[in-house]
Amino acid sequence: MSHVELDIPAGAQQGVVTVGNFDGVHRGHQQMLRTLRVIADRHSAPAVVVTFDPHPLSLLRPDAPLPRLTSIARRTELLLAAGADAVVVLPVTHDLLRMSATDFFHEVVVRQLSANGVVEGPNFHFGRDRQGDVALLQSLCEEQDIDCQIIAAVETTGQLISSSRIRRLLGEGRVLDACALSGHAHRISGVVSRGAGRGRSIGFPTANLNEIAVMLPSHGVYAGTANVGGTRYVAAVSLGPNPTFEDNRLKVECFLDGFHGDLYGQDLSVDLLSEIRPLQSFDTVDELKNQIQSDVAKCRTVVHRLRRPIYKICRRSEWSAANDDGSYRGSDVDLADGFIHFSTAEQAHGTARRHFANQTDLVLVAVNPLLLGSALKWEPSRGGDLFPHLYGDLSVKACIRIDDLPWDGQEHLFPSDAFSNSAG
Repeated sequence: MSHVELDIPAGAQQGVVTVGNFDGVHRGHQQMLRTLRVIADRHSAPAVVVTFDPHPLSLLRPDAPLPRLTSIARRTELLLAAGADAVVVLPVTHDLLRMSATDFFHEVVVRQLSANGVVEGPNFHFGRDRQGDVALLQSLCEEQDIDCQIIAAVETTGQLISSSRIRRLLGEGRVLDACALSGHAHRISGVVSRGAGRGRSIGFPTANLNEIAVMLPSHGVYAGTANVGGTRYVAAVSLGPNPTFEDNRLKVECFLDGFHGDLYGQDLSVDLLSEIRPLQSFDTVDELKNQIQSDVAKCRTVVHRLRRPIYKICRRSEWSAANDDGSYRGSDVDLADGFIHFSTAEQAHGTARRHFANQTDLVLVAVNPLLLGSALKWEPSRGGDLFPHLYGDLSVKACIRIDDLPWDGQEHLFPSDAFSNSAG
């Protein structure tokens, strides 16, 4: 039998364990981590995640390596934030890939981790040639008196949330929908290097990122954020060649709105949130400058919208039914209009006055707009103001918080801290 020695953090043994690649730590992974957390607490044991580095396919198919969605450092950060107490990185070697499913279970789960419980999804496979499945896992756990829980896969729009779906969306430049499946921004990290200086010469100095280890979206302009010295800046990111200057090299150029300083040689991470437009060539530098100004303004708007919750006012009974069903399909007005009406924090009081006066059975639901993807549109209301409209059902898992919205006889009483939270 092949052996593998793990670098196990202190306190990670005798825990409840889940094993997988967890690349991207998407919403399906996050659901598994929530279940892992509950079962670990039930056992008064640590919640332990075992992940692989590199991805097994990088050894099995070295001529076609799978692009990573997250670095190990980022993956660990996201797993801990999702509820894990410890993350164990399992080095992938040919010896490891030759281990049978039974040997892997006894060597890793039993001997080294001394697991009290195991949590996996229905499509979990392990061991040489992926011979082990959840039926074998349950049988092996029963033999060792280890609690084994198999959770349902997480779906959205009738499809499983998976790392492969996210890679496909990124490859199509659909960063917003990729983030909706991930539940967080797509982070790219690299070292800032000197470029040709064209951006600085036209008033938009860029940080040029090199040595990026994760998957890049297709060529285009994207909106995101970057944290420098504890300050978050809106980032307008151009990814690809520069057709205006006939420069065909692949470049990642990041303009940080409002930043003044020198980042050369420093590590920089940029959280991509949404696509803005495809790359294009301009006939003059002035046309390019005007377009960049427009891009930066649009990036400000997009980031502002995605990082702040939006709000739905509805009857308590409607939201209770949505909780039972897993999704909210809208009020009668929503169904008649063909979309779910939302309000921003600034619009919510006016919405309550105009449409819900004297109603006493209301709740205020705060929703993370990033989880809604491109199905969320900003469109003019009958009065002309832009409001967020969702074309599709609202998953209750996109809800950040719920508050009662009582009527005191004259107005609705909004909680004093109802609009203080961030969407992420």
